[in-house]
Amino acid sequence: MNIANKPIRYFDMFAGVGGFRAGFDRAGGYECVGHCEIDKHADAAYRRLHDIKENEVFYDDATTIDTDTLPEFDLLCAGFPCQAFSVAGKRKGFHDPRGTLFFEITRVVRARKPAYLLLENVPGILSHDKGWTFAAILNELCELGYSLEFQVLNSKDFGVPQSRRRVYIIGYLDERCAGKILPILGANAKTPISLIGGSQGARVYSTSGTAVTQLAKAGGMGGKTGLYAIGVNRKEGIVGGIDIAHTIAASDFRGLNRNQTQNAVLEVVKPLQIKVATRKGYQEADVGDAVNISFAGSNTKRGRVGYGAANTLDTNSTHGVVTTCRRIRRLVPRECFRLQGFTDDQIDKLLDGSSDTQAYKQAGNAVTVNVVHALAQRLKSAHEACLNTGMARLEVV
Repeated sequence: MNIANKPIRYFDMFAGVGGFRAGFDRAGGYECVGHCEIDKHADAAYRRLHDIKENEVFYDDATTIDTDTLPEFDLLCAGFPCQAFSVAGKRKGFHDPRGTLFFEITRVVRARKPAYLLLENVPGILSHDKGWTFAAILNELCELGYSLEFQVLNSKDFGVPQSRRRVYIIGYLDERCAGKILPILGANAKTPISLIGGSQGARVYSTSGTAVTQLAKAGGMGGKTGLYAIGVNRKEGIVGGIDIAHTIAASDFRGLNRNQTQNAVLEVVKPLQIKVATRKGYQEADVGDAVNISFAGSNTKRGRVGYGAANTLDTNSTHGVVTTCRRIRRLVPRECFRLQGFTDDQIDKLLDGSSDTQAYKQAGNAVTVNVVHALAQRLKSAHEACLNTGMARLEVV
């Protein structure tokens, strides 16, 4: 078999439900040799979503990866844990055990020297510890022989209505790949439109813009804010738009079980408008606006309204939509996965057997499939171009 016709083999580290794999499958020309994921619920969803071959390896803990028995591969992809670097977290960096998992990547890379690296993390990693953390990451990879390029890409520029900024790092051993994968130029004209500023969780947005980023926090705040799905089939999602959508509401800011039939009506300010408690008082929201409702008296969790598209998705499931009935409902899991670029057929598999809490967490943790697909196409083109010159330094096995 001609070497140029062989697929690019990759190892999927910190795999989650398999957003990287879904993007590679969509691009074609890639083959997975195995994956690593410590969350048993995410791994179960990964296995439902993807066609796992018998010869694929699996590790449930990155620290236990045996580099001596790991199959040969050309690309290592990893959305390594970002909580240690996120501005939404405590930003302990390498002092957080989740931050030190980056060095498990370098351990595998040092032993196997794949031709390419594709890493993803939050933009907060760029400024953590005044930039020294990111400098340390780049230095580690450079010392292993890789040329590196990185860029902050926003999911909204790749065909999904979610503003999700993430840093993507490309590493390669063949210097002729320089500039062929990153940067990616061009932007979507739509941006998040903010009505009320503030920290993450306090901002107010309009649905005439894009959605803000999904986070991954186990759904706890959803319980605190009372945003529970009521009469919504989470596997089918909302059908027919807000005119017929079931709603999710807060009754005196108390939680409602999703099986209850009651719906709380928020205070009506004028026809087709509602009043939402925010840090700066009350903000009027029109029908169709995205709303995040939380404790009225809290100093840290406020309501927020958005124009146009969803905010960054998180597992709190605090995203709501104002309906023509002057109700608010949250996004259901299917909608969250759609904002990450998964198809409905894929979402059927992801939701089969998953609780709402796990589904929100998995969607918030996932890498956006559309972004990976675009990067995979460019990496494959660069790979083929290097092979066609007859001087490729990499060995595809």
